[in-house]
Formats: sequence, structure tokens, C-alpha cells
Amino acid sequence: MVLLLLLYLALQTPATAYRLQVSGTDLKYKGEKVFLSGCNIAWNNYGYDFGNGGYDGKLESWVEEIKAGGGNSIRVWTHVEGYSTPSFDLDGYVTKCDVTGEFENDVLRLLDAAQKSNVLVTLVMWNGALLTNQLAIDLVWDDSKLSSYIENCLNSLMNKIKGHPALAAFEAVNEPEGSVVVETNSNSCYDTTIIGNNGAGWTGKAIPMERWLRFIGRQNEAVRAIDPETLTTIGSWGQFAQNGAFSNSRNHYTDSCLNKAANSTSAHLDFYQMHTYDWIGFWSPNAPFTVDAADYKLKKPLVIGEYASVCAAGTALPDLYEYAYNHGYNGGWSWHYVAEGECSDTRDTQRLALHQLANRTENGVVAIIVD
Repeated sequence: MVLLLLLYLALQTPATAYRLQVSGTDLKYKGEKVFLSGCNIAWNNYGYDFGNGGYDGKLESWVEEIKAGGGNSIRVWTHVEGYSTPSFDLDGYVTKCDVTGEFENDVLRLLDAAQKSNVLVTLVMWNGALLTNQLAIDLVWDDSKLSSYIENCLNSLMNKIKGHPALAAFEAVNEPEGSVVVETNSNSCYDTTIIGNNGAGWTGKAIPMERWLRFIGRQNEAVRAIDPETLTTIGSWGQFAQNGAFSNSRNHYTDSCLNKAANSTSAHLDFYQMHTYDWIGFWSPNAPFTVDAADYKLKKPLVIGEYASVCAAGTALPDLYEYAYNHGYNGGWSWHYVAEGECSDTRDTQRLALHQLANRTENGVVAIIVD
């Protein structure tokens, strides 16, 4: 009788979903080291893909294509600059995720589709590389407005999608260095002179690094409070802002920098993420495709989050995936599946390149089952 009761209870209790995890400098899934091989979907309709009737299933078809090519992961953008979501009142405070109430369910639909295709998803909330909406800028500057976003949208989203097997990571903002002010500061976390010398601050929005770290850290903290198994990351525009191993770089995203800025103990990143493109045909010094991941002396996993063969110093896309796989990186996502812009490969090029690693296991499993 006791055995029958235990069997009955086991059948009635839902199985715990597996989640992407960090183990030292490795990413693991179901206890095995994995390599995140995939693409940036980023957007189909910039800033209008989720909520307010914008979700049309196109992203789902792209997930299927990426999986068919041999990929296992995507990076996708949600609010972007805040022109469609979240919903703001006249004073610039967030009242909900969107007017129609569809935003959270739209994100869930994408995650469900990704799970069916055995693809892991990293959600990117905002875009610091092109920040033109003052309402979004004010969220970085104003703690009370950021609180309204967290309380009235981010928490709602995370409560809807928490524990989802396909949800790999949360990224508060893409390339915040684009909108940072270049200034000296007695606190090295906030002194941006080194990254400024390498091109940071190109939007001219001049937001102090302390504000960016608080913006990122408070969102990380909110995500962990609801779903501590969702990993957190930040996609930097280059290697310059995420390591301290080289003289041309400074790591602004250490645990201590983020926790101090956010006045928190849970604002940190779980893994690092660097983007890299050539400049007039050459890699910058110590760019990811010129060194091993270990050369950055980071104590966390490191993913190369954006790259394209058309801006890769003449290197073919399959060779870029191969390099990342063989030189200690934990993943690589090509830019980008909408196939628009100067530094973007065609969809065919990206799908074909994914075959390079499709069934590899020696430096991390690529063919994963998401359940």
C-alpha cells in the first residue's frame, strides 16, 4: 500500500524542469558541459515584437530554422527602447507591460516554441546601443521610475515565465557602454576613461556608469527574487568593459561593482558576454577571436554574444564558431537573423555555419534536449 501511494504521488507531482546552470567557468545542462551555439534573433519588428498585438509568430518560425541548422540557443530583444512596451503614464512611470495585456503571454509563447525546438532563450530587455526614447532613459536616471518598471512589468513577466525550461538567461540591457558618459571617478567601477578611449559613449546620452550598474543590478536582483535559477548576463559592445586582464580594459561588471551600485547582495552576473566586430578590417587588441577565453582571467563562463563574418577581419562564419568552441568560450551567437545592417550575415550563411558544431561534444554538448 505504501509503495502504491508513493507511486501515485510521484505520478501526480510534475517533474522539475532542468535549467541551464553555471559550474565554475562552465555552463552545464543536465549535469553536462554545454556550448551555446546559435544566433541573435534580436528582432523582427524592432521594439514591437511583443505585446500590443505585435506578436505574429515569425520569431517562432526562425527558432525552428535555427534548430534545423544545428543551433541550440537564441538571444532575443523585448522592450528595446520602450516605444511599444512597457506602458508609461504621463509622468513617465510604468503602469504595466503593455496596454492590451499580451506582453507576458507573448514571451511565454516564444519560450514554449523554443522548448519544442530544444532551443534555450536569453531575453534582452533594453538597448543601450541606440537609446532614443527619453522615457527609457529616465528609467536609468530615476530610481522611482525604475521601481515602477520592476513592480508593474518585470515582476509580472518573471512570475509568468519563472521556471520555464527554455529560459536560459536574463539580460537587462544590450551594450550599455554605448550610452555611458566618459569620465574619471575615484571609484574604479565608475571610472570610464579606459573604455572611453576605446569608443564607449557613442550615443552621446552621457549616463554615468554608476547609474547603468544600478539599472542592471536592480533588475538582476528582481529576477533572482522570483526565479533564482534564471541566469543573468550583460552583452558588452567589446571586451574592453568586461575584463581587467589587459591594459586597454576594465571590468565594470564585477560582483562588487554591481552589488555596490545596486545596494544589494544579489545584483551580480552569472556569466559574461562580449560582442566583437572588426574595425576597418582588423580586430581590436585582445578581441575574443584573437585570444583564449582563459586569457581574460574571468572566473565565470564567457559567451561571445555577437559577431558576423562580414565584420570579422576576413574570417568565415563557420571558422568563428569553430574558434569559439575550441578556445574555451561557452557559446557563440551570430548577428543577426533579421539579416539587416552593415555587420550582419545572411540567414542562409548563419544556418549553414551552425552545422559546423551541430553534433559536437568534445568541448561541450551542442545537441541538447530542453525539458
